[in-house]
Amino acid sequence: MLANVHDLRERPYRWKTVLAVVQSASKDNVAEDSDRVNSKLGVEIDYAEREGISVRDAVLWAEGMGGMVTLYLYDVDPESTPDEPPLRQS
Repeated sequence: MLANVHDLRERPYRWKTVLAVVQSASKDNVAEDSDRVNSKLGVEIDYAEREGISVRDAVLWAEGMGGMVTLYLYDVDPESTPDEPPLRQS
């Protein structure tokens, strides 16, 4: 179950291809003012990642995990150029 999302992309409008990482939401228990997750309630995902998936697929993937997870989104390659050509300026 997806408990939280941290969008750490420098290019937040690039949604087609991202790096998605999930970790157990119980790791967030140390954060100030966090909701607490009881890690003894089933499966605990330590770490998993998928590169090159869309934001939508990353959310669906995280939601399908067997335990409570936090999803982190990163740029795949912040130096790459978009697939589409830039808009022409006149």
